[in-house]
Amino acid sequence: MKKTKRLEPLIPKELETRSFAEVIDDNYISNCKISQETIDFSAEEALHIDKVVFENVNFLETSWPRSEFVDVVFLNCDLSNADLSRTVFHRTEFRNSKLLGTNFVEAGIRHTLFDECVMNYATFGFSLCNTVSFISSSMRFADFYQMELKSSEFRMCEMNDINFTETSLKGIDLSTNTFDSIQVSIEKLQGCKVSPDQAIAFARQMGMIVVSN
Repeated sequence: MKKTKRLEPLIPKELETRSFAEVIDDNYISNCKISQETIDFSAEEALHIDKVVFENVNFLETSWPRSEFVDVVFLNCDLSNADLSRTVFHRTEFRNSKLLGTNFVEAGIRHTLFDECVMNYATFGFSLCNTVSFISSSMRFADFYQMELKSSEFRMCEMNDINFTETSLKGIDLSTNTFDSIQVSIEKLQGCKVSPDQAIAFARQMGMIVVSN
């Protein structure tokens, strides 16, 4: 299945570095770089973040549900346990960042990259991932329950014990990823591409006895 080309963030070449306290204005942040900060801020209303680079920023269990991120880059950031549920991401990148237990439940994620991230225990249940790339990331025990994957990819990720229950994997290539066991709905595996070793693991999961000659 041919995948749609992922669009990259449209970030101006020159961005002024500002502090978070300086730029947060009526729940809108735009056209700046926020670097080397710890942000301890929970939003009572949705935030709108546009053309912003966060670099080396530690988010202290931030709660920003229902927010909107457009043309945003997170580089070397820690968003562990952040609440980003029901949030919209468009042309966003997470690079070399920690997303341990981050909540993406019911999020709309489009044209977004997760590259070399630690995403163990992150939750994506009931979300939509359209043209999203998960690359070289640790996704152990991550939860993708009953969500929708469109034109998305997983490459060279560690996904042991990931949960894809009730999620269709049609058109998804898992062959370059590593796992000993994952949770899937067998009826939703049709059209999923796997390696020979992974196929044997799935056969065993279905109760089949695999013997070697």
